[in-house]
Amino acid sequence: MSSKLEQFIKEHRSEFNDERPSKNVWDEIEATLPQKKTARVVSINMMYKWVAAAAVVCIVLTSTYFVYLKRTDQSVAQTSTKENNAAPQNIAPEYASQINQQFKAIQTRQQELKAATADHPELYKEFLSDLQVLDSTYQMLQRQTAQTPNRDVIIKAMIQNLQLQAELLYRQLMITNEIKKDNTPGNRTNDIH
Repeated sequence: MSSKLEQFIKEHRSEFNDERPSKNVWDEIEATLPQKKTARVVSINMMYKWVAAAAVVCIVLTSTYFVYLKRTDQSVAQTSTKENNAAPQNIAPEYASQINQQFKAIQTRQQELKAATADHPELYKEFLSDLQVLDSTYQMLQRQTAQTPNRDVIIKAMIQNLQLQAELLYRQLMITNEIKKDNTPGNRTNDIH
């Protein structure tokens, strides 16, 4: 069968080659083909520049973060005491006296804790970070008192937060005293036996 087809093509070759498609047909075919997009060439030098820029940004942000943390650690006790020295404005007198009483307890315990942990600055930093969480919550509550119509609930939450801060400081003092008691020379020799 293929030999008959080949024979037919050889005999009628001139008839096949005499007609050509019009120019419009090829233009229409080209229009339906997807257009080639020019690819952006990214050189290694360009990539190095972007990586270097990202590294510089990371270093700057990390440095800023640690500088801020160091400054915050040094001033947390002072900040919380200074910011909390007075009750928020426009508070009922019965609440104001409770808040001031809690402030005094917190301030006293902070001073005691600072003196007790003078030999252990890393422990003091850890204690301050715990206290800072409660203090930031107190600050948030204090900002909400100006915005909320139900101030009594917020003020009670503030008082409770201050009580928690005072209790936390008390427990931290107890921990510090236990550490000091365990590190006394008489207790060390008993632990060896």
